[in-house]
Amino acid sequence: MLDETAIQNLKEKYGAVLKFTSDDLSITAYCKKPSFSSFLKYQNKYKDNPHEAILFLFKECLLDKENYDEEFMLSAGNSIVAMIKNDSEFSIDATPKKDEFKKSAALIRNAFSVDPYKLPMDEFYKLLEEALWLQKHTEIRMENTLINAFAKTFSN
Repeated sequence: MLDETAIQNLKEKYGAVLKFTSDDLSITAYCKKPSFSSFLKYQNKYKDNPHEAILFLFKECLLDKENYDEEFMLSAGNSIVAMIKNDSEFSIDATPKKDEFKKSAALIRNAFSVDPYKLPMDEFYKLLEEALWLQKHTEIRMENTLINAFAKTFSN
């Protein structure tokens, strides 16, 4: 089990640190949120073998490299997937479908000059929400500019 200083160092390095504990409190694992590229790999593996995909996601996010039993890894992996699903819900637009992930990544990269494939999923969706808002705001400003230009041009 990690001490408080080690956990603080992990939080500074990875942002949010997820703590998973077994029902009897005998097993504890610390994980980071998956990056966007890890999540895409998980999705690709999920098509062929959901069981292995969840194990992959847990191992990909695991911060302390100990061995855990399969039932615990599946439970923690499912919790990570549930967190991603929760992170992906935002109010501007519905969650992009699978074929829209690359467009979303491009929008984030353009708006914020960051590599979206290295972002944790919660940060990815927060930046996507902000990028969509910026895009919508820019379109409204451009529309208002065109309306004013036409009004001035044709008012005489």
